[in-house]
Amino acid sequence: MRRLLIDITHTASQDYHTGIQRVVRSLARESLAYSANPESKVECLPVVNLNGQFVHVDRWCAARGYRKSRTDWTTFCQNLVPDMLGTSSRLALNKLGTRIRKLLYPRTIDRAARNMLRKMRPKPVAVNPGPGDVILMPDSWWDLPEMFDTIHDARLNGALVGAMVHDLIPIRYPEFFDEGLRNTFTNWAERLVHSIDFFLGDAQAAEDDLWLFAQEQNAALDKSHVGHVRLGCDIRPINPITYSRVPANVRKLFSDRAKAPYLMVSTIEIRKNHHYLLDAFELLWNEGQDVSLALVGRVGWKCDDLIERIANHPEAGKRLHLLNNINDDALNYIYQKSKAFLFSSKAEGFGLPIVEAQHHGLHVFASDIPIFREVAGSGANFFSLDNPSDLQQQIVDFENDRGWESEPNITVKNEPWKAVFPKLVNTVNQLASNVQDSRLANASQAA
Repeated sequence: MRRLLIDITHTASQDYHTGIQRVVRSLARESLAYSANPESKVECLPVVNLNGQFVHVDRWCAARGYRKSRTDWTTFCQNLVPDMLGTSSRLALNKLGTRIRKLLYPRTIDRAARNMLRKMRPKPVAVNPGPGDVILMPDSWWDLPEMFDTIHDARLNGALVGAMVHDLIPIRYPEFFDEGLRNTFTNWAERLVHSIDFFLGDAQAAEDDLWLFAQEQNAALDKSHVGHVRLGCDIRPINPITYSRVPANVRKLFSDRAKAPYLMVSTIEIRKNHHYLLDAFELLWNEGQDVSLALVGRVGWKCDDLIERIANHPEAGKRLHLLNNINDDALNYIYQKSKAFLFSSKAEGFGLPIVEAQHHGLHVFASDIPIFREVAGSGANFFSLDNPSDLQQQIVDFENDRGWESEPNITVKNEPWKAVFPKLVNTVNQLASNVQDSRLANASQAA
């Protein structure tokens, strides 16, 4: 492998705040750091697709942290909403702010302004992938079908192309998504598996599912063309908190560890299974357990009934809290002060909040699905999604033992991206070699 080209087209052009975009930005950053090391034998660099060809990422994009813009509109709007407002009022104001922005600054004006700025910059520098180059596609580009033409041309020119696919959840669990996204993703994945040379997952469970999918689609891939690299976790050291940036209501809620809420951090959407947590805690409350639950995360999709259930719950604002306006200092504070961490998701590609919780010294209670067994390790507590009473009993035992006063048993080591990226380079290099070996073997048999 001469060069490893990491495509970041979607992340560089869309300001979504997803886990995949966090991964892509980390890969872009580490690729340059890796290449700067004089001992590195492979040049690694981020690229974007522009007008049907891969080009170098310009310095403006890098300066923005490989984002579309510096401004995080959602966070900006949420920070304008007073903390004293209730959940339903805050959600209504957030929706109103988004609508106002779209009316005053629609996408057509946004595109025109960006095209004008692009024309003022120096001409993009083409990468011209060819023999010895490997293109890795780790981004969420299923709504960019024009990318297939670009990678097809690169393969015709001698480059190898691999896709880092983080999960196949829209295919395996279609009930969690709207029909439009479900169809878009499925069509993309079915075309992708016949358009690349290898697959890369971010965990063993992901690798197994990708290989199964390749077989289901009768793709021209061998088992040796599918691998995985465990994601890096660049979680900052637990630094002193700027308490002025932690809202007073949050400080009060988490002031006493023994009375602090149990915590779940995730987007509020149907796949995360918040209803299960509410069912379990209602069982606890009905039997007289004085425990509370805090749900931290932005509101997503297909969750109107959940939001209504939370907003109208008898324990809302008492022992049930929805915190969707949390800055980094406040989240760091919450992680440090919570009683324990809960993650009830039905399906995940990785589950980074589990790693974050363990980093902050929290005991983890997670749904018993394969990826969580892999990510959290044997030291975590796992509950069945078939019956909320399973989690209920585990929390009763944890309360009786005052489990939050003991150190959690963390059995899985999570490494920073700086340590993970060289492993990714080696894995990609091995997968590329396997592809070349297969081609040579097939050519020999044909001869």
